[in-house]
Amino acid sequence: MKVTHVLIFAIVLAIPRLGIAQNDTTTVKKNVFTAGINYQSALHYFGRTDSLKSSGLFPTIGFQLKEGFYVNSNFIFVNNSVSSFSYNGTIVEGGFRFPQTKNFSGNIFYTQFLYKDKSQLVQSALHSQTGINLTYNNKIVNVNVGGDAKFSDKTDFGATAGLDHLFLYLIPNTKNAIAVNPSAYAYAGTQNFTNTYYKKQNVLGLPVGNPRAVTETSTRFNVLAYEFSAPVVFVAGKFNASITPSYVIPKNLVKIANRPDLSENGQNMFYVSAGIGVRL
Repeated sequence: MKVTHVLIFAIVLAIPRLGIAQNDTTTVKKNVFTAGINYQSALHYFGRTDSLKSSGLFPTIGFQLKEGFYVNSNFIFVNNSVSSFSYNGTIVEGGFRFPQTKNFSGNIFYTQFLYKDKSQLVQSALHSQTGINLTYNNKIVNVNVGGDAKFSDKTDFGATAGLDHLFLYLIPNTKNAIAVNPSAYAYAGTQNFTNTYYKKQNVLGLPVGNPRAVTETSTRFNVLAYEFSAPVVFVAGKFNASITPSYVIPKNLVKIANRPDLSENGQNMFYVSAGIGVRL
């Protein structure tokens, strides 16, 4: 989810500059305020979902200084068969976008998750996250990589790799533009596993007392999901609208025998994101 929103924001920032000069790769040197609202037809976390198959609505505001520092907030409203667009929390992100060159762009970020108690979101156990994203831009395919650390009761580390290519159409005799950005991403990260078994105690080969419970924990770094999307963004002056069809394939779901409450739910899923916004 996060990467799609970043792609759309980057496209919105880039289109006015590209409309002025196709070969100009300098960053727009002014402060930028953004506001909008986004809808997602199916909420998930790397393809992991809740049992209610929730959708979501996200009002958002953001501000970026011309030097590259930025902050934005997303307000999360969840809709399902139990509740109708109930407030579930706020995500606040701050960071720094590196000055864009001909071939390289990126950002570092810190995100604070302010979920309500007993939030229905799968990722509500997260407290905060920090990381870096880097992009190598070229005429054939853009290469995106990222790394992050996620903090909850434990610390997990993640990695992202993706490819995309921006197709831009400038509408003649207007300042409007349409962009299509087919993208493919792979997400990986650490997973923590707990295994409890009973061990017999022996003395000189003879069993002594009752078997004792032994709990072992382990951490593995696995592929979590593959995702394919094609954001379509229309920009008219200061206003923009987007729609993004996506298909996510979760991998390495944690399954615990006879404990569905501790197992992860997920399946290959098609969903759509849509939004409108303004950039001042």
